[in-house]
Amino acid sequence: MDISANELTQWAKKNLETIGFRLNRVNNIPFAKRKGTIQKGWADLQGYTEKGTYVAVEIKKIGDKLSNDQKLRLEDIYKCGGIVYICTEMGNKPTLIEWSKMKF
Repeated sequence: MDISANELTQWAKKNLETIGFRLNRVNNIPFAKRKGTIQKGWADLQGYTEKGTYVAVEIKKIGDKLSNDQKLRLEDIYKCGGIVYICTEMGNKPTLIEWSKMKF
């Protein structure tokens, strides 16, 4: 059974907030005549730690891949000292993968 992107997002937000992260879900899906307003590549969850460190979490269902814009944005956040995770599914369970452990 696949875990939906919404379920992954809720799981990541809940679990990271439990350890003190302050996160907001970013929804940039165009609706009706309204265009999306965020530049390409920004993460699905964004926030900060109590020490002010920026946090970005990209949600990817099994089979989904990071776009080049997402890779560039997330790498930039990481290089600037931010915390970056990819939330995906492994063995029918949600999991967080640290950016430094990603293999491209």
